[in-house]
Amino acid sequence: MARWSWLPMIACLFWSGTAVAQEAPNLQPGDELPGPEVLEGLFSPGGMRSQDKPKDKSAEEAVPEPIEFPAAREKKGFHLEASWENGFRLYSVDENFKVHVGGNAQVDTVWLIGPKSVFALPNGAPNGVENDSAVDIRRARFRMDGSIYDQFDYMLEYDFANANNENEGLQPASFGNLANSPVPCNVWMQIRDLPWLGNVRIGNQVKPIGMTNNTYQGFLPFLERADNMDAFYGPFDGGFALGITSRNYAESERMTWQYGIYGPSINVFGVSLNKFAYGGRVTGLPWYEDDGRQLLHLGLGFYAGELVEGNLRVRARPVLRNGPGFAVPVLVDTGQIPGSRQYTIGPEFAMVLGSVTIQAEWTGQALTDAVESNEPQGTVFFHGGYVEALYFLTGEYQKYEKKEGVFGRVVPNDNFHVMKSDSVRTCGAWQVGVRLSYLDLNDKAIQGGTIYDWTIGLNWFLNPNMKFQLNYILEHRDGQQDVGHGWINGIGLRAAYDF
Repeated sequence: MARWSWLPMIACLFWSGTAVAQEAPNLQPGDELPGPEVLEGLFSPGGMRSQDKPKDKSAEEAVPEPIEFPAAREKKGFHLEASWENGFRLYSVDENFKVHVGGNAQVDTVWLIGPKSVFALPNGAPNGVENDSAVDIRRARFRMDGSIYDQFDYMLEYDFANANNENEGLQPASFGNLANSPVPCNVWMQIRDLPWLGNVRIGNQVKPIGMTNNTYQGFLPFLERADNMDAFYGPFDGGFALGITSRNYAESERMTWQYGIYGPSINVFGVSLNKFAYGGRVTGLPWYEDDGRQLLHLGLGFYAGELVEGNLRVRARPVLRNGPGFAVPVLVDTGQIPGSRQYTIGPEFAMVLGSVTIQAEWTGQALTDAVESNEPQGTVFFHGGYVEALYFLTGEYQKYEKKEGVFGRVVPNDNFHVMKSDSVRTCGAWQVGVRLSYLDLNDKAIQGGTIYDWTIGLNWFLNPNMKFQLNYILEHRDGQQDVGHGWINGIGLRAAYDF
């Protein structure tokens, strides 16, 4: 009988297989396997199916939450791609997010040539560093700009080459008492494409007056802006003002306009107290052909407002700088004039005829309720301007930024390329230019002096981001109170890059 004892075991297995066949679903190839609840019912402890057992609610509550895989999580960032376009740039695929990291640097060597008597001040005090030659870093600016989401722009730009006189009023200005003082330049945010207003810019920004004043300093055809720029547009604030500006342009991009309210300042540190100014600029292109190779630009700027601390000072320095701002000699100067308000107007003209560019600006500034030596002068008027002509020897033309109403970056037809391992030789772009400028600060009892100067320039563009500039100046100064009359010569050489 012992050898037949295994028959009950075979019967039990047969009965279990029959039960599985009855309870299991009819599976086809590719179907999912039964879930854990089916298997639990088929093979539950004690021979009972789970559906016949009383439910344990605490066991249901202990069921773990489903696992969340990384692919299912909400995205928290935006992928950016990198490129080089006259600077390092990051941007999202939809271009709603953009970042540009750049800046510019200018290293100058300047020789001012003239007798010390031509640099003399009426009171006999030293006039800056007078006719000393110098090598200095004219500008060293770092900037970040770009877009956030689809309607917001920003710019953060600082100049690290600025310096102050630590002992102003205690010692004459010299190279021995400098203190480095980085200053804000363009520090603003902008909301783009608003109805009626266009682009609204808030923060420290270029004043809305002057074509050359609104041209990026890395693109200037001469080492320095003309006399009227130094005197009227940026004498102590670098040409910047804190405020809010509405900027817009026509659909054809042949007309631009901007206007705003600002806080006037007498320093470059972006500080304004209690006073207000307002201004605007409009430009037009009555003639524009061949992608800007032939064009006529007309513009008009206006800037007016209250005087900081109730005084106005208008002065100008040579059109070559042989030191940091405070140390450069002053050639004409009204001194501090008590008054009420200033009104400044600036018409513009520019024409491009292929490789030839002609540009001119004039500025007039009126001061109301002026007082000189305790004597009321009523309204006094100062003025200045320039005209310049530029010519590309290598066939390029001056690129025009239609949405800004200014000239932009020079792009050589062929970048400079001379390598001993390569037989291909190219020379970059070459440009020559000449400019005549003047400034008159004499009116009624106020005799700030007059200057006239010629500037001859040669520009060598190695590529769109690097260049050398050479300037020769000849200035005639009619100084204050019959002091400092005479001629000044100067030579300036600059190595510059921007990106």
